[in-house]
Amino acid sequence: MSLEGLSHLIKGLEGQESWQVQRQFRLVLKHWPKAVGFAVARKTRPTGIQRETLYVATATASWAQTLSYERYNILKKLNQHQRQPLQGIRFSTAQWSRSENPNPPLKSNEQHPSYIGQVPSIAVQDAKTIRHTPAEAFGLWAATLQEMQKVQAVCPQCRCHCPQGELDRWMICALCAAKRMS
Repeated sequence: MSLEGLSHLIKGLEGQESWQVQRQFRLVLKHWPKAVGFAVARKTRPTGIQRETLYVATATASWAQTLSYERYNILKKLNQHQRQPLQGIRFSTAQWSRSENPNPPLKSNEQHPSYIGQVPSIAVQDAKTIRHTPAEAFGLWAATLQEMQKVQAVCPQCRCHCPQGELDRWMICALCAAKRMS
């Protein structure tokens, strides 16, 4: 039995068909900054490949939308380095805050910064049994919002109530963050 280097062992594993996607993903990671530019690479992160589609996390929804218009140019640049070409790219903010695992399982909307938790059931229970006038419906909606605001944080910039996830992500509410980015 001869001793072989770790790189030789990894190449042998990656040569197996079950490791093709991992090798393809490593090539994407290697060439991503050159394909999109270093400024864009700082605001994006490839997270995985599934069914010949590359999934990319973006810092904001506007980055995701802008890059989706450029996806064919990006694919063309990335596929120059691939044995098996990628067929598509999906951009999303969903996995931006997850940095440890590049390919984590998808979770519910609880990961989104605007998630507010369980909505108080004032309006829901009452609305199931009785049809309300617009004024009554508005009153139930307002009461629901007041209950939600009792547990929400306050934006340090505009002093409005907002989900804690927004403050964790941007240090201000989503509306103030959008104003600052524009």
